[in-house]
Amino acid sequence: MRLAPLLLALLAFTGCTLIDRRTFAPAPEAKAQVPTPPPAAIDPRTPLVTIEYTVAAPDYQDLLNAAVRAAEARDAQVQFDVISVMKDTSDVTSGMQRATDVMRAIMRNRVPADRIHLGVRTDPLLTSPQVRVYVR
Repeated sequence: MRLAPLLLALLAFTGCTLIDRRTFAPAPEAKAQVPTPPPAAIDPRTPLVTIEYTVAAPDYQDLLNAAVRAAEARDAQVQFDVISVMKDTSDVTSGMQRATDVMRAIMRNRVPADRIHLGVRTDPLLTSPQVRVYVR
């Protein structure tokens, strides 16, 4: 009688196979998928103001003036990064001109030029040119 459970257990395992490296080997038709990394942000900071150039001369003066005053209320020596962002480098001259215009608008708020830093960057995912103003 003692052999009956042992015999029954041995019969239960006859359809099993041993686990080895071949058990977990991928099928030959399965190709390894390399995940594509997400595109890196051109600047991880959140802009104080983003000016979209969907029209030739967007009206941004009031918004920019209020944002500059609010930033200076928090820190009287705040510095600004004015970054022109465009899809590619084909129109860098226009991008720099837009950034310079925004810099002059900030200077009209009595911010010295040495606290404003200009830059140009590209973002291939961009649909229209932008000027982004960041605080340092």
